[in-house]
Amino acid sequence: MTNVLQQLTRIRDWWIALCTGRDPLRPLDEEHYRQRILAITSFFCLTTVIGVPVVIPIVIDISPQGRFAATTLLAIIGLSVLVSVLILRYLNNRIAALHLLLLVYTGAFAIACAYFGGTRSPTFALLILAPVMASIVGGTGAGLFWTALVLIIWSVILGLERLGVQFTQIISPQNYNMAITLSYGAMGLSVISIITVYAEMNKHLREALQGANSELEFLSNHDDLTGLYNRRFYEQRMAHLLERAEITGKTIGLIMFDLDDFKQVNDTHGHGMGDALLKMLGERLRHQVRDIDLIARLGGDEFVVLMENMRSSDDLPEIAAKLVAAVEKPIKARNEVMALKVSCGFALYPGDGLSRAELEEKADKAMYRAKKRGSSPDPSLILH
Repeated sequence: MTNVLQQLTRIRDWWIALCTGRDPLRPLDEEHYRQRILAITSFFCLTTVIGVPVVIPIVIDISPQGRFAATTLLAIIGLSVLVSVLILRYLNNRIAALHLLLLVYTGAFAIACAYFGGTRSPTFALLILAPVMASIVGGTGAGLFWTALVLIIWSVILGLERLGVQFTQIISPQNYNMAITLSYGAMGLSVISIITVYAEMNKHLREALQGANSELEFLSNHDDLTGLYNRRFYEQRMAHLLERAEITGKTIGLIMFDLDDFKQVNDTHGHGMGDALLKMLGERLRHQVRDIDLIARLGGDEFVVLMENMRSSDDLPEIAAKLVAAVEKPIKARNEVMALKVSCGFALYPGDGLSRAELEEKADKAMYRAKKRGSSPDPSLILH
């Protein structure tokens, strides 16, 4: 059973690629999915054109006149399918291909009603497939147009019957129920196929939309270079923590980092080297803190670590010293070993401030006092 399904999937994908000129495995969009539905419907129509002339004589004893009418009808539909496929493939015009297919389909089936008994014709009910296809493949406007057209055709046929017009009935009475059953079965199979593909389209479009939203959310909250959180997310998290800390009375720690003489690194070794060092710095900070702590790059060579639920305010200087030691370990980048010097300052909520601005000002001043104490005319970058 699995092998059969795999073979059917291969045939389906081959047909879709043939009709649309697009790889069925490429990332999908709405336009491609609507083309897929049209291609699969075309495949169903062609299969019907090929199979019905073979199957009907076996199931139903049909007269030569009826066989000729059915064969002519199917041949016209088959030709329109092939032309619509060519339009879809080479002109890439889904709407034109759809309208051509539906025009021949409804026209042929409406004419067939004259030979198969008017409203009692098996093709009478099959006309409902036109607005269904138009709505899914073409959109609301196309759906409304073909709905109105099919209603007009139905009304005309019904009105002619009420006026006493006698339509030809080339299906013998003993075969009528079988013909109706086959036509309704074909209609049901068509509707199920269309709905299945449409459900698949909606599923993949939802997944693509969810993926795009997740990517946009990630990009809006993270720094492009280091993958750390950015200033926007840091400010949101800080506001949330301050609100919660005001209720719980928990301590919040803020540590700010700034690389010394980082401009000289960029000027001497290029911005590519500077970017590599910033990435490594971010990784080192990430490995030194708890999962609940937040590390963010505010911009340039400025980083912050935001720590909540600290057990003791006395822990923060020790944590800051550990982070500085981790950052200042020699780094190998582009076959060069470098030792960076970093300055940091920290502040505690509520002792050093009750707002983000107060805490940042406290930590920032402490950081620049540390930078001033450690300043030297010699570069803080050591090359080996």
